[in-house]
Amino acid sequence: METIELLFTFDSLLKLGFGALIGMCLGMTGVGGGVLIIPILTAIFDMQTIMAVGTASIISSVVKVNAGFAHVKAGNVEWKPLLWMLVGAIPMTLFTTTAIIKLNAHPVIGPMVGVAVETTIIAIMLFALYTLYKKYRQCEQAAPTIIRSNSTAVFSGMACGSILGSTGVGGGVMLLPAFNSVMGVDIKKSIGSSVVVALVLSSLTALSYSRGGQSDVMAAILMSVGAFVGVPIAVRLLKRTSDAQIYLLTLVIISISLILTLTK
Repeated sequence: METIELLFTFDSLLKLGFGALIGMCLGMTGVGGGVLIIPILTAIFDMQTIMAVGTASIISSVVKVNAGFAHVKAGNVEWKPLLWMLVGAIPMTLFTTTAIIKLNAHPVIGPMVGVAVETTIIAIMLFALYTLYKKYRQCEQAAPTIIRSNSTAVFSGMACGSILGSTGVGGGVMLLPAFNSVMGVDIKKSIGSSVVVALVLSSLTALSYSRGGQSDVMAAILMSVGAFVGVPIAVRLLKRTSDAQIYLLTLVIISISLILTLTK
């Protein structure tokens, strides 16, 4: 009994610690939701992929309440493209989450769904690394903020919503490049805007997966508590961090997540 209690305590502390790390990453870069949580849950805590997606969505939505409020207060949000993105993203998120849950429950198709989701997550990470590396190389060249058309924002939202709904990934690795590279929003406002949009979409995803029985609520609570410690510290550090440093840190975090996913 003592051994079991010790293991449970160690497991709880480990989840709290990883939660704090996720909060720091999320506050500093906008990355730390599905792209970091899912590899941690699957590689370190041996959780099944679809269950990890549902659990990560709960953690992301809870943590991003704190992170979103901090970024709104700091003025790191570009509201117009954000709202238009939500117009396209919300219906696609609801559609894809429902589809994944139903397919995962199928006796024949179910085993293939987890593999497909994991493969998609890896592809998204590679896409994000490529996009952000290009922006990192260009970040020393000052350029004015150019907000693209409303239709571009809606279509970008549809793409991001479908990816986030099916994989739990999209806040940092899809929404951040969408705001920064596609919409032309500067990096710090792209981080804040992506956190706010991801809060809405992650909440919808978490609700759908929880209804389908695909989430570990206790793990989500422990990691969320840890993350609440990391986010405020990260947002303060963000004010002292250059654009180049933010890009570099984001690239490092996504690279670590990719390695965890490929080597589990």
